[in-house]
Amino acid sequence: MTVFSASVPIAALALLLAAPQAGPETFDVVAKASAKGAATGAVTVPMIIQIDRYTPEHERTKMTDGLKYGGYPGFLKALRDAPAAGSLEAAGEKFVIRWARDVPSATGRTLSFVTDSPVFFQGAGKRDAKPTAGYEVAVVQLTLDKAGHGEGTMAAAARVKPGGATGVRIDNYADTPLKLTASVRAPH
Repeated sequence: MTVFSASVPIAALALLLAAPQAGPETFDVVAKASAKGAATGAVTVPMIIQIDRYTPEHERTKMTDGLKYGGYPGFLKALRDAPAAGSLEAAGEKFVIRWARDVPSATGRTLSFVTDSPVFFQGAGKRDAKPTAGYEVAVVQLTLDKAGHGEGTMAAAARVKPGGATGVRIDNYADTPLKLTASVRAPH
């Protein structure tokens, strides 16, 4: 009996050590933006998303509770208090990602990232542009297949509000989200 109970922890430890560990991941992403109603012409922006760690459930719960009980200001405080999960680099600038979630599916996975500041105010230069105040984060969602390729959307400047079917609603500064194509960069 003693041999059996002693071997169980060793076997469990061996399984734990043999299990793949979630390490840093890098995603090559291309954002495509076109003017509302424009028949031709689009701007493409290459981006790099570096994830050093995915946000643990208890940290995500602090943020969702901040939203639920304190609205957008509560969410922003909890988001900005959270440790960095990675970064998003676009046009030579880096933005801190504080929410990084990876949800596996039968066909691949869905990733969501939230920066602690806006990346770009698409349409802010128009004469009739709305004010930029209050759009203090950027939200990225990617759907990747098992090979690590896929697409997604980005609200480059957004507000997060309670509501909707999932309990979270994204208020995008732009008229439409940016379209993204993405792939996981092979580890070196």
